Amino acid sequence: MLLQAVSSSHADPQVVYPFLQANLDKIDDKFSCCLKAWAIDMLIEENLISAEILATDIFNFSNLIAEFPLGSKASNIEIAIAGYEVAQTVFTPEAFSQEWAMTQNTLAAAYIQRIRGYKAENIEIAITALQEALQVFNKQDLPTEWAMTQNSLAGAYIKRIQGDKAENLEMAITVLQAALEIITEKAFVQKWATIQNNLAVAYRDRIRGNKVENLELAIAACKSALRVFTKEAFPQEWAETQNNLGNSYRYRIKGDKAENIELAIACYQAAAKVFSQTDYPQGWADVKNNLGLAYLERIQKDKEQNIELAIFAFEEACQIFTKEAFPNEWARTQNNLGITYLDRICGTRLENLDLAIISLQKSLQIFTKEFYPINWAMTQMNLGICYGEHFKEDYTNDLELAITAFQFALQIRTQEAFPEDWALTHSNIDHIYNLHGYFTKAIESFQLALTVYQHNIFPLDCFITGRNLGNTAFSNDNWDKAIQGYEAAIDAVETSRNWVTSESRRQEIIEESIDVYQNMVQACINAGQIEKAFEYSERSRSKRLVDLMASYNLSKGEEIPPKFQELLQQYEALQWQIDQERQSHKSENNRSDTRAAWEAYNEAIASLETQKQQVWENLRREDPVLAGEIQVNPLSLSEIQKLIDQPNTAILSFYTTNSDTHIFVVQQNQITFHTCTGQGLYTLQGWISQNWLLPYMNDSQKWETQINSILRELAKRLQISELIYQHLEGVEELILVPHILLHQIPFAALPTGEYQEYLGDKFIIRYTPSCQILEFCQQRDNVGKFNEISLQYGTVEDAEDNLPCARFEGEQLAKMYNIPPENRLIGSSQATSNKYRQLAQQVQVLHCCHHAQSRLDNPLESQLKLADGSITLGQLMTPSWRLPQLVEVFLSCCETNLGTPSLTDDILTLSTGFLCVGARSVVSTLWSVNDLATALFSLFYYQHRQEGKNRPEALQKAQIQLRKFTKVDLNKIFQEVEVREKELIGNRKKYPSGSIEYEQWKLEYNMYTKLNRRIKEIENSTQQFPFSLPHYWAAFICHGLR
Repeated sequence: MLLQAVSSSHADPQVVYPFLQANLDKIDDKFSCCLKAWAIDMLIEENLISAEILATDIFNFSNLIAEFPLGSKASNIEIAIAGYEVAQTVFTPEAFSQEWAMTQNTLAAAYIQRIRGYKAENIEIAITALQEALQVFNKQDLPTEWAMTQNSLAGAYIKRIQGDKAENLEMAITVLQAALEIITEKAFVQKWATIQNNLAVAYRDRIRGNKVENLELAIAACKSALRVFTKEAFPQEWAETQNNLGNSYRYRIKGDKAENIELAIACYQAAAKVFSQTDYPQGWADVKNNLGLAYLERIQKDKEQNIELAIFAFEEACQIFTKEAFPNEWARTQNNLGITYLDRICGTRLENLDLAIISLQKSLQIFTKEFYPINWAMTQMNLGICYGEHFKEDYTNDLELAITAFQFALQIRTQEAFPEDWALTHSNIDHIYNLHGYFTKAIESFQLALTVYQHNIFPLDCFITGRNLGNTAFSNDNWDKAIQGYEAAIDAVETSRNWVTSESRRQEIIEESIDVYQNMVQACINAGQIEKAFEYSERSRSKRLVDLMASYNLSKGEEIPPKFQELLQQYEALQWQIDQERQSHKSENNRSDTRAAWEAYNEAIASLETQKQQVWENLRREDPVLAGEIQVNPLSLSEIQKLIDQPNTAILSFYTTNSDTHIFVVQQNQITFHTCTGQGLYTLQGWISQNWLLPYMNDSQKWETQINSILRELAKRLQISELIYQHLEGVEELILVPHILLHQIPFAALPTGEYQEYLGDKFIIRYTPSCQILEFCQQRDNVGKFNEISLQYGTVEDAEDNLPCARFEGEQLAKMYNIPPENRLIGSSQATSNKYRQLAQQVQVLHCCHHAQSRLDNPLESQLKLADGSITLGQLMTPSWRLPQLVEVFLSCCETNLGTPSLTDDILTLSTGFLCVGARSVVSTLWSVNDLATALFSLFYYQHRQEGKNRPEALQKAQIQLRKFTKVDLNKIFQEVEVREKELIGNRKKYPSGSIEYEQWKLEYNMYTKLNRRIKEIENSTQQFPFSLPHYWAAFICHGLR
């Protein structure tokens, strides 16, 4: 009946499989013996034609039973093999050469899948059968059959145990590429996809060649296969390909490891939707095994929960992969359980180690050295880790067992045959030696591992091994070895970062490894390698800002691609919605408009900001720098010294480690350094946070009264007096590179130790977030030289009609520089977002005197407040803002350089935003500034600029002038204001009340009345020098060029 069903249905599985399912109890090993005996007897009695028909039915049945998903897979394959062997008695090479070759092909497939017997022998039998088939299926006469036999041969080579693994994989790739010369996508689409799947596995496992490129080729091959194997048309093949793609993503080196693991999990979960436990139990169990490994390696979400999910997945796999039915898969699953228990967080450490050892020892029952040398070595290495960490009773014995296990593993995992596995084994030996205090041996093993773990091929492994080498050597005062390890780790970090297209993830990668940079700097200092210490301190700084500026330099002058345009429109539309939401609540006045914020105004705006952040991420993913098309190389000391164009200029670069703050003093021909011992991340940076930033945010009035005392204490902590005396003789100008919260400090107001002298009195000061940023600014200056006399000036004044001093400030500047009316945006009728952008694209000097606000929780939402909404830092940093003609920006607004940089030292403020879009220099503020003092400071600054002073000189002179400004000096301005006020009264009277002209003059008169009131308040104070306190003058700083 069975063979009748096969024959009458033309081997239709929809007919035959239900019959088999109804008789599962009969499909066992006895069945294969009975089939073989019965068939041979029948074939003896049949004539040639009848024998051919019977052999064909048995052959087709064997194909069906080999793929039957139910029952015992081991028994099914044995039945298939018996059937193929029977068919061969009829289909001889002499009488039926093609049928014989086809039977050899299918017999080989059965032996490759075979569970019984020894795996290595089964695969050799398969290879022999395929090679025999190729004697008939030659390329000239039967090219298609030849190509598909080559595909099968490749599958055998991929799984081959005997011979050299690397060579086997090379042979697999060679024959697959040969097959693709015949099997093209156009002519044989389904067969082509099958070969792509095999090619993916070969490239994924490949030992030779570039590992990174191999894995990318594997992913590409899987994606090619999926173009054909859709879920609807080929569900089983689609699921197999998803499983393969998941494996490739899990092994992937390029890109973000966390993202790759999530992609792998998504692929496995997709495959599991087809490979159900009922219909495809083996496929289901295989996916569960792979899913367990992905959960074990997962970076996102809770680690403890991920490990428990991994254990659960492996236990599910064991429901199908039993020792009896699938011994190889069972052993692999036991190994996976072992390494998972090794990392387990739940339960006690010793219990988990015991469970790990038990699972690994079970694995060795199948994975013997004789029959599965590669898997045996892998399991020995894992046992070595377990023994090394096992401190239950006999400490010495555990270590001896560990070393023995590692030595066993290295018998197979040689550097020549398996370089990656060899390096991994040494890396684990290092860990155990380190754990047990054998530091010299640990260092030697780490160094051996790094000979394979190159940063551009195995960045994650290189980072882990390099950091471990560095930390081990560092703790033993072996500075040269520590530097070697940290150097490798940092190269690996930066390679990993360059391969990631998510801006936020790029930041996380640096944050997660910032300790390596800190230790590298300290190790270099301890080794007396000051130049290298400085170079590495610079490499860790402001990388996000460097990316943004590099993107600007690359894209200026180019058309914005359509995809960018679409994302920009989305970004601007969301900003418009935020502006509308703010406008609708503008009258509430339930919070200050001039103070920095920790959070969004309300939940609606917070939701819109979240959407904007996602669009921003998508924009940045399209950026050529983040896409890896362009890489920014770190500067050497000699390149940094070329940025210093005067012998009396010095760069002061601050760098805080866990324990100390180092100040590197770089001049044209030398570098020295000064260490503030004990002023580390907590003692200095934490102190600044508690005594400077938080008081400013929580109680600004109290903060103002404490500024002098805080700055005096900070000057002592930074040893400013000793720094000047020991390192700054003959220096007149300082280029400051602050670190972390030092970006918030007004260095010009730090006392020097001399009587009533500030640092800003002794030195001209300008800032830069990093030397790399300064170089970008200098490159721009070299590209576009502008004549100071021909510069066009523009102003944006009092955008919300509530800053009378800003209106006065703008008027005075307009007189000084003959600024035409069309270059002045005055008040709420003119200072709109669109007009602001247009003006910024036209002028070379942009002066802004209106409200602004910093967002400390979300810097990209820091905003310039305008009449109809805001321009945020995020908008400024999009490709739509390109201002190559912009020479100078003066942000005479509050908090335009107030930010809270993380350990990565990225200071994202409105000031640095203008540096990104093209400005050579930006004057900005560190806190919420006084309206009148700011107006006066701005006027003093521009007066000194007109006298020929450069920017930092003009800023220095203006600060001193404002400090020394008296009430008598103020009275002169007051008299000018009174005269103007009377003129405005006269102008207003010329027009009837309610007319447009009358209202315009009335508005200006009201502004001057308020300005007069502000001046009188100062005049009525008891202070002879009303602006002498740092609160009034020290907030202004200059970034970029002089």
